[in-house]
Amino acid sequence: MKKIRIYSMFKFGLITILVLSMLAACSKAETPGTNTPAQNPGTSSTTPEQTDGTADGGMTNLEGYPITKEPITIKAVVSYSALRPEMDTTEVWKYIAEKTNINVEVEVLKDSEKVDLMFASNDYPDILLAVGINANQMTSAVEGDQFVEMKPLIEQYAPTWNRFMEENKLVYNGSLASNGKLYGLPFIDFAPFVRNLRDQWIMMDSWLNELQIPIPKTTEEFKNALIAIKENAGKGSIPSDVIPYYFMFDRYVGGQFDIYGSFGVYITHGDYLYVDNGVVKDQSTNPAIKEPLKYLRELYSAGVIPPEVFTDDFNTYAAKISSLPPVVGSYHSYENRQPELGTSMGPLDSGNGQKPLIRSQAYIAGPANAAIITKNNKYPVATARLLEAIASDIELGMTISRGIQGVTWDFDSEGKAYQLFWEESPDKMTEHSGQLGLHNSIVALRDQDFYENKWKELTYDVKNNRAWAYENVYKDVVMPNDMVLVEGALDADDVSMMKQYQADLTNYRKAMFADFITGKQDIDAQWDAYVKQMNNLGLEKFVGLKQKGYDVIAK
Repeated sequence: MKKIRIYSMFKFGLITILVLSMLAACSKAETPGTNTPAQNPGTSSTTPEQTDGTADGGMTNLEGYPITKEPITIKAVVSYSALRPEMDTTEVWKYIAEKTNINVEVEVLKDSEKVDLMFASNDYPDILLAVGINANQMTSAVEGDQFVEMKPLIEQYAPTWNRFMEENKLVYNGSLASNGKLYGLPFIDFAPFVRNLRDQWIMMDSWLNELQIPIPKTTEEFKNALIAIKENAGKGSIPSDVIPYYFMFDRYVGGQFDIYGSFGVYITHGDYLYVDNGVVKDQSTNPAIKEPLKYLRELYSAGVIPPEVFTDDFNTYAAKISSLPPVVGSYHSYENRQPELGTSMGPLDSGNGQKPLIRSQAYIAGPANAAIITKNNKYPVATARLLEAIASDIELGMTISRGIQGVTWDFDSEGKAYQLFWEESPDKMTEHSGQLGLHNSIVALRDQDFYENKWKELTYDVKNNRAWAYENVYKDVVMPNDMVLVEGALDADDVSMMKQYQADLTNYRKAMFADFITGKQDIDAQWDAYVKQMNNLGLEKFVGLKQKGYDVIAK
């Protein structure tokens, strides 16, 4: 027994010596400055800098331009936009490559199925731009350790972003994943005429002038104006295939929601919700909504709303409302697509005693995840530095957001940036499509400081521009910001339940509201049955989950 014990002690000693030798070798190999790859920021709260002022294995400069010592390539994906169809080939990327040494190869995903497939297969590029990532996709990717945690990166390499996030808790809380960590940076545009107004309500003023009809101020005047446009199709500048009133049914952007607001039924979320003194409330089962639905039924019955509003996708919608010469008499849009022919119209007085209001937006990200670095990215520090440059370098930021300097924007004599044209000029957007930036398909940081000190807004005095419209038409009739429903991330179980409720409720509500508007079902006869079924489908629990999400971000 003694011999065995001595042999065991000798064997243990050898193993200990070997282990200590290996640890010493590893420690020597990882000494900063020896051009070893930087630690993956997604696996640690810190990313160690190298003593020679580089990171990413010695490739990334920690200050100045170019961002990398030698040219590198990072691959990105972005969802398709009909307004910016050349996001993968725009000249902007050449500018970025020449200034930073970073070549960005962009794949445009033209339908939601390709986005879903990417998340289902975990086949990610180096960076995700705006792809419309939903809560389930984010939760699944985070749980699968597919994304790099962003907060440690911006603390070291993106101080402008880090300071903004720390000072804007509504944005920060709204950008967090369900595990309470940050994985994406947002698109921020805090111009008052951007955030305080959702869609403008455009009326083709040139046609009304031909018909000697004033801009409608009441729902009755609006109906009569639309009927007059229909009856005069093919006369003057009104085309024979005119669409008097066009919207995207039940889509919050471009949808019919400002009709509801005209009747005092305030909605600030696509699920027919709004916030009343901190309480999330549903409007889809509010009996007051029957009145605007009946009004829409009148318009549909008069033939001034086409059946295509229930089926057209956004790209089709954008094409029709941007048509020159115009074919649409009235529509809802972020920008006035024909500012020389159409004008902004305020919410309409329904005569029911309720104050007509138009939708506003909260001062939050739009969208929240406009740049997500994945674990496949070999150059996370370089990518973070590029995102910082977009936020801190006004020339680079304006170029990647709006497009080539001298084409879509420029500097004035005081060094302030100003706009040459944008979405209000669809002909110029088409002419210069290869020189456009990505706008809200990539990060931007145009906060209050940007608008106070770095931007010169020339359009407050330009009639029918969005800024002019906000100051002259909408400023006093927008819904208060505290009515707007904002949401923080919930855990996987809550997200799953909320999505299930949302799908069932949305499908049923859309079908019933479409039937009410087209006259397939009588709203008064079927209302009680509709409300009962909405409750059976989990409306109360759904609103409760939305309240929970609101409490997360608004705390």
